[in-house]
Amino acid sequence: MDPLLKIALIEDNDDLRDLLARDISRAGYAVHTAECAEDLDDLVMHTSIDLLILDLNLPGEDGLSIARRYKRANPDTYIIMLTARGSEHDRISGYESGADVYLTKPISSNELMAAIGSVSRRFIKRQDVTDVFLDVRAMTLTGRMTVALNRQEVVMLKALNESPNGNLPYFRLLELQGELEINDYAKAALEVRVVRLRKKLAEAGIEGKTIRAIRGEGYHLLSRIKVI
Repeated sequence: MDPLLKIALIEDNDDLRDLLARDISRAGYAVHTAECAEDLDDLVMHTSIDLLILDLNLPGEDGLSIARRYKRANPDTYIIMLTARGSEHDRISGYESGADVYLTKPISSNELMAAIGSVSRRFIKRQDVTDVFLDVRAMTLTGRMTVALNRQEVVMLKALNESPNGNLPYFRLLELQGELEINDYAKAALEVRVVRLRKKLAEAGIEGKTIRAIRGEGYHLLSRIKVI
């Protein structure tokens, strides 16, 4: 169980949605619910989501389309598809749309918890501390090679790394950068700094995506580092 794994359950059947959400919550996970794509989009405006549990037959935009859209926006988002469609063609379509796990209804609580547990272990592993060191005084990142940082990069990286869940909102990051106003210009400048910092983290030896943008909220450090 990982209480930091944030789950969104998208299911239009009220009874099934309530039942599944109750089981997931009892297992110790943070779960939010939605009954359609519009509700999900409203949710992620205010909450970062690590795992989507998607029904496919939804009112409006269907689950396959939602999966493709969210994987394009955030490739690190995990997706469990939970549907009555069980043919080989349906499964292939699901995986091609971005599913990490494809489950068919009816499903027991134990099977769903096992699937979530599998995702959770991958999520925790992704969050493990890397063998990259941030030297605050020297303003360097050292791993595969040593990379020089500027003061703003050091402050931002240290703050993200010290955040309990690796997340920091825009306003806090901008405050740390000395910005007094939160506006589109300030956010655009922050995005440029994040892009540069991602490149330096990669140069230091951290593979894959390192800092994820949380739409409408802020940024999430995916790979913890060691601060000296």
